[in-house]
Amino acid sequence: MKKILSFVLAALTLCGVFSATALAEKSPFVDVETDRWSSEAVGYAYDRGLMNGVGGGRFDPEGTMTRAMVVTVLWRVEGKPEPAEASGFDDVPSGEWFTDAVAWAKSKGVVNGVSETAFDPDGSITREQLAAILFRYCDAKNLLVDERGDLSPFTDRGKISSYAEEAIGWAVGVKLIGGVTKTQLDPGGFATREQVATILMRFDKTEFTALADYYRPYVDQIAEYSEKMLRDEMARLAADPNSTLADLHVWGNGLILMGLAELGRYEAVEEYADTWWSHHDRNGAISADSGLAGYAMLEMYKRTGEEKYLTLAREALEGILRRRTDAYGEIKYDGNDNNDVYVDGTGMVTPLLARWGAEFGDEDVRAKAVLQVSNYLKMGVVPLVYYAYHGYSGNGAYQGEMGWGRGTGYLMLAIGSVMRYCGDDEVNAKCEKFIEFTFKRLKPENKFGWTLSVPDADSDTSATGKIMWGVMMAKQAGLAACVSDKTVKAIAKAGLTDVYDGQVRGASGGSGGFGSYSDKHDENLTYGQGAMLCFYALFLSYLEN
Repeated sequence: MKKILSFVLAALTLCGVFSATALAEKSPFVDVETDRWSSEAVGYAYDRGLMNGVGGGRFDPEGTMTRAMVVTVLWRVEGKPEPAEASGFDDVPSGEWFTDAVAWAKSKGVVNGVSETAFDPDGSITREQLAAILFRYCDAKNLLVDERGDLSPFTDRGKISSYAEEAIGWAVGVKLIGGVTKTQLDPGGFATREQVATILMRFDKTEFTALADYYRPYVDQIAEYSEKMLRDEMARLAADPNSTLADLHVWGNGLILMGLAELGRYEAVEEYADTWWSHHDRNGAISADSGLAGYAMLEMYKRTGEEKYLTLAREALEGILRRRTDAYGEIKYDGNDNNDVYVDGTGMVTPLLARWGAEFGDEDVRAKAVLQVSNYLKMGVVPLVYYAYHGYSGNGAYQGEMGWGRGTGYLMLAIGSVMRYCGDDEVNAKCEKFIEFTFKRLKPENKFGWTLSVPDADSDTSATGKIMWGVMMAKQAGLAACVSDKTVKAIAKAGLTDVYDGQVRGASGGSGGFGSYSDKHDENLTYGQGAMLCFYALFLSYLEN
């Protein structure tokens, strides 16, 4: 997405302000002299059908435009989409020329009201309101809006409303808006018609960067290094005659496989599948970790149609279904003959169960997936505050660390897949509540901590990536509305601060309970690498679709 307006606005008509004529010769207005500062912009806007005169050969350059007019421009650029619901503003009744435009803009986050119940459609638009609308519009179009200009020369910068600070900084940075003088921004002043013409001209001429294009090189780097890590693991196993399937299917490898398959980077995944085949005659039963590798094989089958991937996914599924369960049907991570349950196992097996059940119409397997999530939400999560524990024991006691961030990530792998594939409204409602409470623990730097119950705990890329994979899966089903697109983008941006030449670091440690992780890791590890790769793979898909 580069130049936004030109392709559509040449055919706009809006209450005598926007011309329906085709691209015309520049027609001067009697009140816009050729040496006036705005003459080029007014001619540009007129020639391209963005704005028309007010009659009598006049443009009225110092007149104003209403909020409804500006919003309707953008709505028509988008092809006049039918809004899913009314705007909710008392002063936007049905049947007006701007009704659907305001409702669309509200649903996309392009506008807010002047209050919770009022939009003020006839109000003259201010300079900061116009900046905010264009900023949010670009953000809603998944365009890069990171540019920030220097506001220090403007002595009235303190008058910028808090809601518009980010937008004004962006608008100045991309040179849509300048000062009315060298030292005055006049953020609350009404945007005159010649100012709007100038801003629309600049907006139309600006080549904005698509957010997907911005992230793609970073994600490619992460994927390339992930392929290297996966191949190193396979080479190490190939050199060890005692290696088993359990050694191959460690969960970090499974996450890397899932991310690579989602990105369409098939070569290393195929090599892994061939290595899997070569281990058929070696010791080692299918582990719970195999569920993630099995999910990746199912993704490969859906993308390529090659039967070998389906066979491996089925092998993982059947092995998982043979594993021990607790008294409530929860599949155990370990093989011990007790009722202790780890959240690790819940997160590793459920994605494959949920997707297999949905895509092959296997209701028993689908129900098994739903059971894993509903059991854990009932017995492994603290009521009221909704912290997840590392696990729970046979007598119902919590085990491990309350609010273990990586454990929350495991649970989110399960939650996201069930929300995406299983369509159980009752469980989905419980999952939504868990997600809402989880995001109350998002750190100020837009990362999740190793321990969500400790505000200053180290951030953890493994926890962050897995939590966000679950959220993106839920969003594919139109769920997880409590997590805004703005939050998703902020977390994606923050995650890049832990990426160095494709290596994801920051998979920190520090937990007791079933397992003890007393050391802090900052080096590159497969489980941090794979978790963030999985998130970014779905994030790119979300941006592009």
